[in-house]
Amino acid sequence: MIEGMYAEFIKVILVLLGLLGCLGALYKVMGKYKGRWNSKATGCGLRRIETIPLGYKKFISVVEVRDQLLVLGVGQDTISLLARLKKEETPQ
Repeated sequence: MIEGMYAEFIKVILVLLGLLGCLGALYKVMGKYKGRWNSKATGCGLRRIETIPLGYKKFISVVEVRDQLLVLGVGQDTISLLARLKKEETPQ
């Protein structure tokens, strides 16, 4: 009876280790495609370059729209245009 309990316990541990291995492999595969999903260009030429959090529900975001870069201030209820730059004007 005790040997049967140990065998069942070992089976459970092996199944859990297998599941952890599958989750780890899935995490690694998803990491390869993460960049493509986050900043993927849309059909209208809009792409998020970077977003910096400033506080609770407040961000500064840089967005590329065709040949321009827009610097946006994003709050809980508002979005404000802080700067508009042509791509040629951007500092290197």
